[in-house]
Amino acid sequence: MLAAGVILAGLAPWAAWAGDALLHELDSDRAPDASVFPRVTRHRLPPALSKVQGPKATNKFWANWVVSRGEHGPIFPMPYALKWRAKGACAAAEMTISHGTPQYEYGGVAGPGRITKISTPFVSELSLGAVEELAPGHHTIVREGLFGVHVQVRGLPANSNRKVTYPVFSGMAYVSGRYENLRPRISAQPRAMLALDKVRPGVWAYRHNGGREFRVYVLTENGAFADDSFNFDQEGRLNKPLDGWVRAAAVNGPSDAAALDEHAGSVLVNMELDVESSGVVRYRFQAHPAGAPILHFAFAHHMKMLSNGSQLSAAVAPSQTPTKGNMRAVVGSTWTLKVDTDEASQLDFLPPGEPRADRKRFLRDEALGTLDWFLKGVNWRTTMFKGSYYFSGKGFQKVAMVCLLVEKFFGAQHGKTQRCAGLLAHGFKCLYNRAAAGDCTGAPVGSYYDEDWGGVPSRQGFHDVGCEGGADFGNACYNDHHYHFGYFVVSAAILAKLMPAYAQDHAFVAYINDLIRDTANPSSNDPFFPRFRHFDWFALHSWSRGVVPSGDGKDQESTSEEVNLLYGLFLWGRARNDAKMQQLGSTMLALCSMTLQEFFLMKNSNPHYPAAFVQNHVTGIFFQNKLDYTTWFGTKKEFIHGIQMLPLTPALFLSRKAEFCQQEWSDIVSKLPLPPWDPWTSVLLTGSLALVSADAAYGRLAVMDPGSVDDGLTRAYALYWAATARAPDEDAPMFGARCMAGAFDAPHDAPAGFWGPRTIAAVASAALALIVALLGTAAYCKALKRRRRQASGGTGRSPTPLRSSPDAFSPAAVGSA
Repeated sequence: MLAAGVILAGLAPWAAWAGDALLHELDSDRAPDASVFPRVTRHRLPPALSKVQGPKATNKFWANWVVSRGEHGPIFPMPYALKWRAKGACAAAEMTISHGTPQYEYGGVAGPGRITKISTPFVSELSLGAVEELAPGHHTIVREGLFGVHVQVRGLPANSNRKVTYPVFSGMAYVSGRYENLRPRISAQPRAMLALDKVRPGVWAYRHNGGREFRVYVLTENGAFADDSFNFDQEGRLNKPLDGWVRAAAVNGPSDAAALDEHAGSVLVNMELDVESSGVVRYRFQAHPAGAPILHFAFAHHMKMLSNGSQLSAAVAPSQTPTKGNMRAVVGSTWTLKVDTDEASQLDFLPPGEPRADRKRFLRDEALGTLDWFLKGVNWRTTMFKGSYYFSGKGFQKVAMVCLLVEKFFGAQHGKTQRCAGLLAHGFKCLYNRAAAGDCTGAPVGSYYDEDWGGVPSRQGFHDVGCEGGADFGNACYNDHHYHFGYFVVSAAILAKLMPAYAQDHAFVAYINDLIRDTANPSSNDPFFPRFRHFDWFALHSWSRGVVPSGDGKDQESTSEEVNLLYGLFLWGRARNDAKMQQLGSTMLALCSMTLQEFFLMKNSNPHYPAAFVQNHVTGIFFQNKLDYTTWFGTKKEFIHGIQMLPLTPALFLSRKAEFCQQEWSDIVSKLPLPPWDPWTSVLLTGSLALVSADAAYGRLAVMDPGSVDDGLTRAYALYWAATARAPDEDAPMFGARCMAGAFDAPHDAPAGFWGPRTIAAVASAALALIVALLGTAAYCKALKRRRRQASGGTGRSPTPLRSSPDAFSPAAVGSA
């Protein structure tokens, strides 16, 4: 994505660097098929404050500043937060810096003594502006990359060359403004400035009445410290116009000032990305003047992956962020990160391992019975077509996983396997060639190609307020595309595996590639889609929210649904023999999974948050500026934890490790009622208990009514998952009730230690399960008796949706689905 014109003298165009081996072209010379994605303009929230030509980022940290409704809101490049202050007719007269301290809210759903919310108020510490009156109007985004933007404010007269350009990047140690023929002004409003003392030419020490200290620098255009003729007065006004830089950096420790002074002359103006095979990721920093090493802040997971080429600056104190703990200063022109991709590269379509011999026949019959139910009447259609992309996508992957089970037990060429794959083929044809598909009742209404942003938002809600959350969770405003489309990418890979001809079918492949281009486009030369809409290559995970402004920045609610898209990239590459796509998928999976373990899925030893928050084990909705132990659709703990477990795929093993699952189960999930009629129970038993005590999970799932499992899951696949899980403790007690001996078609008895000695914790869990059993015995027995009659694991009725109806969302409450 290139802006018109060169913004800073000597700055090379923001193109891909040579060596980005996995950042390949993906149909970048092909426009999306207009018969599938009709072209439209006039998006409800257009990019009004951007001069960037071509496709534009929608889910990056600066998106608030691209739409008119967000211009007065903050952005969060980390460790600083930034906001505009208006002056006169200019809405962006001063760039205000906040570097606050997180605050904690106790109680609520988390319970007494536990933190339910962490947030950092925006507190103005220092502002960069100009003495002169600036042009009426707004700021403008003039350049955009993967890691940041250049933002410009113009002086008067409007057609003059008087302006300030701010390069804003994730992790920047200094807030910088390039002044051209304007007099800079430093402001402390609404605080009182206590000191702006000259240390030496070009260097000042700033302090306000809140106690915060900053270092302030005035540099020439070439990065040299300004001579002694430049001075600030008591009002923070520079004594003469500047053609150069003003920079400000927070002083967090006693040795910070000297280290910040040392690197102040090296201004970050660009960051680029290389991704190579074997898990190598490089950040290349472009400095002004060229070649100088950059002082930049790294998150904790960066520090664990950093290899040669960079060094920790021990002299700079850690810098607090709102939601990811402390950042550490690193000096270098290039960061080389190395992540282990071995586990991700070995993923398969089904979980590893084999079920016990005494369970195979039952699992085979369960899978076949489920398929038979899909094939009966229009059950396949009501499963796969739910109107919205989100719920339809869940239905597609639900059917696709059953197809894999049928292939597992009967072979790829078996008629049943091919009939199951045929359901997927029919479903996809309804998405990219509806006129020729036949019965498509209930299928999503389709997507547009949006020329304003460059993407394929849903037609549902595109022209009305539904865009902001009420229609398909805001898909039309670019919310949650990585969740929604991930289900289709995984399902498409399964179809290409089972029916290899589809891997070469032009219309089908083009449709899936366009979903990938929309969500995770690796190409820097694509004139139709931005690069990596959702994945943040500095944070190393994805963001939701789209273009709807938020005072707390972007957010992510469902880590497992992000994982699902990345898993889909891996499988799609594998199914199509596309080594680069497969390796890119495994690399992103490995990076994301490491990030989730670092910040989202909290073990007891997590160092980044207070113990009273870590005890929750999951963060809830993870905003850039706030952690909120809740969901967008309710406050029940079943929702908060379960949304981190679905959909159930082998990729979950990368982030949901045994130690974490044991702690989460023992501290939170085991204490929930988990009745057999609640769809969330199937999610929590598979995503949590099965990784702690697989046999216990298997037994409880086996007696659930097939129609009571999650609407994106079948009992057949849930049982297969539990049957192949390798939990660390298979002696944990079984829960629930056994209604009758020999009720199953094949033996699948409880483990030998069913009524063996228990620990105190196990006794408590068993007591809770007994209550559940007393409440649900009738349902258990009914399911077991019916098993002989129908041998069906399919959904016998429409399950309760896990998320509230999209219509329950109001524009004011829009967020991740």
